[in-house]
Amino acid sequence: MKFDAVFFDSGGTLFGPGSSLGSDPSPEEVDARRPERTAAMLKALGKEVALEDVRARLPECERLAKELYGEICTYVRTVELLYRSFGWEEKPEEVLCVTEAYVGPRYRSWLFPGTLETIAKLHEMGLVLGVIANTAVPGWIFDRIWKGVGLLDFFSTRVYSGEEGIAKPDPKIFQLAAQRAGVVGKRILYVGDVPEVDIVGAKSAGWNAALRRSQRAGTCELADFEFDDIRELVDYVCRG
Repeated sequence: MKFDAVFFDSGGTLFGPGSSLGSDPSPEEVDARRPERTAAMLKALGKEVALEDVRARLPECERLAKELYGEICTYVRTVELLYRSFGWEEKPEEVLCVTEAYVGPRYRSWLFPGTLETIAKLHEMGLVLGVIANTAVPGWIFDRIWKGVGLLDFFSTRVYSGEEGIAKPDPKIFQLAAQRAGVVGKRILYVGDVPEVDIVGAKSAGWNAALRRSQRAGTCELADFEFDDIRELVDYVCRG
């Protein structure tokens, strides 16, 4: 095989816009319902709060979290600021429950076609598989997301920027992933969809890089491989 390990980006690479949703809500619908989920959890925890108050305060808490902590932070900070705005004690037991509700679900129907079978095949081939994602979703919630869509058991190493304080394209986050996976100095492929973040970052770490083509990123000279369907990766990893 051409590689010993393959790491993936998340949104835009494995998760798409949800082309075959069935009865599932779209990514946009799930995001739009954050105030409703947050208010419902707060009420379940005994807080006297109106949905409209939560809806009005969340955008400012989101903005302030980025201002105070930078882009590399998790949504736990947003919920802590929401608690602060109401004058409530920031009990971690509650804040984590509310953060889970705030983030909400991601559905298997959002995965690009062929994702599950491709990841399973690469795992079956004996490759070390992992995820490196720029995200404000806390790692423990993202692990729940992977479990829900049937991918958690395939990804032995999962590195999330908000938890680590490092984000792509910084090569340090790639180096950290390689260290944790025990594949330093081995042949590693990174798969992403944003050239200036995923491809540049992977190449600066000395890795090979594969680009999922999209309307946002049609092609990239730095990429070692480009694809439209994730199933194309299997042949590339096997034979190059």
